Amino acid sequence: MRILQKTILKVLVKLKRRHASPTLDEFRPDRVKRVLVVSSTAIGDALFAVPGIRALGSLLPGTEIDLMVRDKVADLFLRSSLVADLLIYKGRYKNALGLLAILVKKPHDLCIVFHDSDPCPVEAAYAAGIPFIFRIGQKDQETSHLLTERIPYDNTKHAIDQRLEVLRFLFKVPLDLPSDLRMELPVDTEEVRAFRKRYLEYFSGSTVDNKSIIGFQFSASGFYKEWPEENFIELGKRLIASNKVYNIALIGASSDRARAKRLAQAINEGTATSNRVLNLTGQISLGQLPAALKAMDVLVTNDTGPLHVAISVGTRTVSLFVPTNVTGTGPMQDLHLHKVITKPKPCSPCVEKYCKQPNCMRLIKVEEVFDCVQEALT
Repeated sequence: MRILQKTILKVLVKLKRRHASPTLDEFRPDRVKRVLVVSSTAIGDALFAVPGIRALGSLLPGTEIDLMVRDKVADLFLRSSLVADLLIYKGRYKNALGLLAILVKKPHDLCIVFHDSDPCPVEAAYAAGIPFIFRIGQKDQETSHLLTERIPYDNTKHAIDQRLEVLRFLFKVPLDLPSDLRMELPVDTEEVRAFRKRYLEYFSGSTVDNKSIIGFQFSASGFYKEWPEENFIELGKRLIASNKVYNIALIGASSDRARAKRLAQAINEGTATSNRVLNLTGQISLGQLPAALKAMDVLVTNDTGPLHVAISVGTRTVSLFVPTNVTGTGPMQDLHLHKVITKPKPCSPCVEKYCKQPNCMRLIKVEEVFDCVQEALT
């Protein structure tokens, strides 16, 4: 079924190519009534689009902005006031024709592609007749001929800045103030209180707020980005031993449950009580994650989605970078809240996710992470 949908969509694109598309010179912002924004990959990539979506709302007041995201990310945006409608993409052409039907039924005047993982979103936008399609020029050889303009990709800039380059080009505005670059997510205060109460009752049996909750995001979207499991165990043991108010909350996906169980048992081993580690792995939905992180005092994390959620809701973080580019994806706002530990890449060239022996994260020592967490909690 996926292959059939892909084939049909590509045929429709070829048929549409027989008709001339509008040129850049014909673009008129004052005629735009509805915009489709595409950011159809992972959590961090979707959040990096938030400043661009907010800017679009300011640049095109009264315009309806719809957002196409992956199904696994959509819950993060259910409370967002920045978007009128969420269009869910399942990836790899799985619901290509369904998306096309929605886009045909609900016409858009402009499509801004901030990030995608395959050609389907651009092809669907083009086949649906969206007259103007703009995209950052990275890995888009299959669809570049469908774009109104391909904005050059600059890997020296932060991912947020890269996305704003599309709007700078299109609207001739600087978008260089700190407020222009901020990621934000709405958080339900009652949900935050409920998570904080849950933490406190687990660790102390009461709701008296006398504990420091330290989150551990021990997994990542790629193994090559993960700080070693034994380092998280040693860090947890040291934190618990150093201060009786320090407690650990483990977070992660359902697929991380076995590892989380090992971590919790190993950290608790030898402690006077067995409830200094709360294992929430696989128990928090993506929609609940902003509140769960907001209720923590600090998050120790690899370079992965929850880092960017924590930044968006204002939770302190200690983030760990070696193979990935902190300049490109690290914290960019509220820098007083965020400690970054990074080391020079030991290999050149670094093959990142294709690495067969990803040992470089071992360069970050437990002692320096411990010191950063203590500083964050002081």
